[in-house]
Amino acid sequence: MFVLLGAICLMADAFYNGFPIVYSDTATYLSSGFELETPVDRPITYGLFIRAASLNGLSLWAVIFFQSLLLSYLIFLFIKLISEDRPFFLPGIMIILFLSLFTGISWTSSQLIADIFTPIAFLSLAIILFFNIKLKTGIFLFLIYFIAVSMHMSHILLFSSLLVIIYLAKKILFKKEDHKRVRLHIGILFALTLSSILTMGSAISKSKDVFMMGAMIEQGITQQYLNEYCGTRNYKLCAYKDSLPNTLGAFVWHTDSPFYKTGGWSAENRKELNDIIFATLTEPKYIKLHIEASLKATGRQLTGFNIFDGNVAYPAGTPLFERISKYVPNDVKCYKDAKQNQGGFPIVGNANTLYDIILVISTLCILLVLFLKNKKLEGYRSIAIVFLLAILLNAWDAATFSCVSSRFGCKMMWLIPFFLGIVAIRFYTDSQQRKLLAK
Repeated sequence: MFVLLGAICLMADAFYNGFPIVYSDTATYLSSGFELETPVDRPITYGLFIRAASLNGLSLWAVIFFQSLLLSYLIFLFIKLISEDRPFFLPGIMIILFLSLFTGISWTSSQLIADIFTPIAFLSLAIILFFNIKLKTGIFLFLIYFIAVSMHMSHILLFSSLLVIIYLAKKILFKKEDHKRVRLHIGILFALTLSSILTMGSAISKSKDVFMMGAMIEQGITQQYLNEYCGTRNYKLCAYKDSLPNTLGAFVWHTDSPFYKTGGWSAENRKELNDIIFATLTEPKYIKLHIEASLKATGRQLTGFNIFDGNVAYPAGTPLFERISKYVPNDVKCYKDAKQNQGGFPIVGNANTLYDIILVISTLCILLVLFLKNKKLEGYRSIAIVFLLAILLNAWDAATFSCVSSRFGCKMMWLIPFFLGIVAIRFYTDSQQRKLLAK
């Protein structure tokens, strides 16, 4: 029952909109799931999830309900385990309600895109590693983790990197008696991460060079390389070196961009992009540029976590509208009447300002947790480090190999106030117990 209430809280932004929030990628996910075709730029997994969770096209409301239910379950389970024998129902509801009102968690959970499965995968991983759980619960969490990682290509690098770092730092993060269990679980999680390639191998092989080139164009590396070498190397892209777009989105998705003029997604064109990428990664001058660009982009990504990133109207005549009409006809009227298609969201600016303030305060507080010498905080420091590490790696992964986007930050930054909420409630319940004992 409490997990269901949590899921309803996490759907708050969808209720405000009058329909699940959509993004341009939603159209691709719909067609992939209902046509059973793997897109060139992403795995089919979330498309299949949409089809199954919508009950084969009955309603898209069911999709965000199930993904919110899954996230609610993980949040409550985390709170239950960290609370030990203390009551966790009321604290859990309070934390989820706070997060839904004062962070971007509800916006991410209410969207019909795969972003929500990044924190779902992370919380599954964190629970598996930090707590002694029952066998049935562990099996279920490993299954959730595998499904969640399989939802997006970026997850392979993100979670592989996270697991490697945790393994190397296990002596710092975990008690000695937990090392054997942690090593085993890291091994299983790493194997599941690599196994997810089976669900997205086709998309990775077709799109990795395209997205990397888009990132290099956005970072200015491609332009510099072409200006230096187009006189001696016969790249087709050289004809457009002075008219390259400024963003990954414009390069990859605008049909009039140089990418499509040189061959688009064809194997030959992707080979040329790979040759340019490889050349920049094997020359010291450009390796340095890559490192500098990555650090700058990661910094920008860490400060970008607002809601309403690309959530514009998609009215009749757009691919998204046509696909909802085709695959989920029961939702057409509700979709047309949603705020997103009827003038937008007037409260977004104020909401983002509030979220910014909450994140700044939360970040300062979590730094206190890390550096204050307090015995009560010792059990939380390792969890705080892993939370912050996941947020940092998520920003690095997205900004370096794709682009800087607020939605990439929005899907993970709520973990900071979530962690602080757990610490605050734990301190409160401890103080209440001391008062009872004193009486």
